[in-house]
Amino acid sequence: MKIPSLKAFKYLALIPVVFFLIAIAAPALTHAQSVDPVTLQNPLNGINSIEGLLVAILNIVMILMVPVIVFFIIYAGFKYVMAQGNASQVEEATRALTYAIIGGVLILAALAITEIIRNVVTAF
Repeated sequence: MKIPSLKAFKYLALIPVVFFLIAIAAPALTHAQSVDPVTLQNPLNGINSIEGLLVAILNIVMILMVPVIVFFIIYAGFKYVMAQGNASQVEEATRALTYAIIGGVLILAALAITEIIRNVVTAF
């Protein structure tokens, strides 16, 4: 007598699973027909132009980048302290501080440029 393989039992085990899924899905399908249509709300409330979108993006970048710049300035200060007079490490700390300040100036300049452009455009 030959013993049935495990593969045959796997397929037999799927039959109750399929019936169970059909039993669960049937009430959901009948309920889905009586549900009101879904309405999506605009996540960009108050933004009605490309200018408004760009200003909103720039404000988010400002909110995210100010702490990053402060972190890198503090990091450069730690590098100065940890250098303990070593010329190459002091130079590396100076470079880190310079890049942090340049990054901060660029972000502030972007904000200033958008304000200037907005004022020039609204003046006409």
